[in-house]
Amino acid sequence: MAAALPVAKPTPLLEAQNPRPLADLCIDVIAENFASRPTLSGIPSRYTHRVTARLPTTLSLEVTGPLIDDEEYWRRCAVGRWDNCELAQHGSSWKRLFFERNLQTYLESYDPARESNEDLVKVLSLSKDYVFSLRIRQLLHHPDLAMIFQNVPTLSSLELTYGVLEIGMDYERSLFGMHGLDVSSLSKALSVTETLTVLSLPSNQLDDNAVRNLAKGIAINATITVLDLSHNKIADRGVKALAKLLSPASVIVALDLCDNHVHADGGKYLGRALKVNSSLQSLNVRLNRLGDEGGRLLLEGCKFNATLGRLNLSCNDVHTEVSQVLYTMLPKNGSLTDLDLSGNALDEPAARLVRAAVEVNSTLRKVDLRLNKAEADTVAAIDELVKRNELAYLRSLRRAQEGGAAGMGPPPPGTGVSRQESLRVGTAQGGS
Repeated sequence: MAAALPVAKPTPLLEAQNPRPLADLCIDVIAENFASRPTLSGIPSRYTHRVTARLPTTLSLEVTGPLIDDEEYWRRCAVGRWDNCELAQHGSSWKRLFFERNLQTYLESYDPARESNEDLVKVLSLSKDYVFSLRIRQLLHHPDLAMIFQNVPTLSSLELTYGVLEIGMDYERSLFGMHGLDVSSLSKALSVTETLTVLSLPSNQLDDNAVRNLAKGIAINATITVLDLSHNKIADRGVKALAKLLSPASVIVALDLCDNHVHADGGKYLGRALKVNSSLQSLNVRLNRLGDEGGRLLLEGCKFNATLGRLNLSCNDVHTEVSQVLYTMLPKNGSLTDLDLSGNALDEPAARLVRAAVEVNSTLRKVDLRLNKAEADTVAAIDELVKRNELAYLRSLRRAQEGGAAGMGPPPPGTGVSRQESLRVGTAQGGS
């Protein structure tokens, strides 16, 4: 077999006779000079991606932010700077992810001794059109929170914890938690913001006075639907202020008070609020000190509530009185779907009352009784009952979706299925 002939390398003469397309040369020139002459104006859209693909990721955000929307460019910027980029947490947009992570990183390391307020305002202004969600895991200092809301008017979700990560042996208590001025600043900002829907303030050492101050701003706010105050020091007086927020006009759908100092009176205030509230769908009071009386008073309010779907009473030392209320409430309740009673003191007679109530309830799809004093057979029987409800729920969803596809209108009342749920399930099934 004859040996393959060597391929001749192109010579300068051949290259001169076959020059590169003019479009390629223009793209090279635009990319090379983009830092000094930043523009994509007049470039046909089919060439824009080729220009941005040649740009370095070190260009100033003042230049690239307003001009470049190419997702591949922002993906390169993000993965070149951070190891873990969870796109789903940032609206599935690489540009949004980059600006939100960039602002997060800046705020978490912000030091007024090295950077002025003007520097902070500059970074905030650069981010104002692209930041919708912020998760600040540490704040070394205490900037004016109103400044953030004023300069980032698109902010819809804020998670904020004052403290220091990886502090090691240099612990100082003053470095952790929100101060009075921080709370006042945030309360004032909440009273005027029109975009924030999720506010999460975990592990900030918030006490009753701080929460009462914060509640003043939330009371005026008409957009916050999710409020997370977990892992703080909120006791009954603070809960009383929060309960007032759950008025008939409230828009709050989720309230998290996990790991606070809530006692029986706090349960009473929450129970009273639930009697008149028509918005709350999820309430978490796990790891508190409600006791049997507080748990009973809270559940008494559920008898008159038609919206609460998830209730977490885990680790609150509830037992006999709570089971008795559940025995009378669950047969009549049509909204509760998820009930967590784990880590309490429910004995076998109390668990049997819960079982009897679940037998005639058709909406509960999850009941957690782990780490109680009930017998395993009773807990297993309750699990089977809620599985029955779950299967019935899924069947009703499918019927509702099939009925909607046939133009039969919304699902019938009493199925526990909303029109939105049926459409969502239908879309998922159609795409699979």
